[in-house]
Amino acid sequence: MRLKEFQKRLRKEGIDVAILISPDANIFYFSQVDMLSFACLVVPAVKEPVLITSMLDYERSSKEFRDVKNVLTLKRKKLSEFLADYLKKKKHGVIGINKTAMSLYVFSRLRKKLKGRFVDISEVCAELRAEKTYKEINYLRHAAKITDDVLKQVLDNFNSFKTENEVEAELNYLAKKKFADRSFKAIVASGRNSSMPHHMTKNRPLQQGFCLIDFGVKYKGYCSDITRTVFIGKPSEKEQQIYDLVRKIQENSIKKIKEGVRCAELFNAARDGFGKYKDKFIHGLGHGVGVEIHEAPNLSDLSKDILKKGMVFTIEPGVYFANKFGIRIEDMVLLGKRTAVLTRTSKGLRRV
Repeated sequence: MRLKEFQKRLRKEGIDVAILISPDANIFYFSQVDMLSFACLVVPAVKEPVLITSMLDYERSSKEFRDVKNVLTLKRKKLSEFLADYLKKKKHGVIGINKTAMSLYVFSRLRKKLKGRFVDISEVCAELRAEKTYKEINYLRHAAKITDDVLKQVLDNFNSFKTENEVEAELNYLAKKKFADRSFKAIVASGRNSSMPHHMTKNRPLQQGFCLIDFGVKYKGYCSDITRTVFIGKPSEKEQQIYDLVRKIQENSIKKIKEGVRCAELFNAARDGFGKYKDKFIHGLGHGVGVEIHEAPNLSDLSKDILKKGMVFTIEPGVYFANKFGIRIEDMVLLGKRTAVLTRTSKGLRRV
């Protein structure tokens, strides 16, 4: 995706070549070759990019449809030596690297072999990926559709599950049947476990009370993300009221989405809406979704991001009462000519 735009940005920033090394999601984004055991993408500012793989992946990556035409294999050379030979220069100029995905060890090896000035290009990559292309939006729409279908099947048959693990396993199984992988480890948090936003799903009996299900798939390399909170048993009047408040804030936040809105302002409005419960809202309002489950924009109080057309992100307010319960409602949203909610599973409190 957007290789030409990437090269144009490199030239604008005065960068001679970008070097992206596994496990960097930008390699898939720019090459469209997925699931490589090892890869290095070299993107010169003016020449054709090259994808470097191990011998294990060379045949597959050279045959697959991809945006990078040139594929090379390391054979038995170390990457730093291979790059030094491939670039064939005594001085390599300005070299762009993604510091958020490169280990200190790999960086030290590159510095020994490549004679140039290294600069961080993580923000350049994030900006390009934040505004989705038409093709990306179609992939994300389909990923969201699969997610809705899988979640509906699980909720319709919820009474057949005995443990949180069984629910998680069924989500993963049904996703596989629809030719999708999970985009992250699903969260199934019932009863008191729901008070922990990142509860580790366990092989324990499902508990009475709120049950939070946070799930997503990956289709054609693009992620989806949804959270629904259901109730096992019958909620009290207060529990229903707090659930309705979370839903109201989530829906009001979606209504406020438009181009030019500051992400921090959207977050602050949601937090203020919780009133006396605002200290129970302990995470961001949402995050971008694309080739990674968390990417730009960041919808938190510290964010400097501004909403733009083409962005796909989540809106997921929640409240968490320690050792009691938690509630979160999350949807994927596309900011286009108008706001479109991509995940469509009902948000009414469902009793299971």
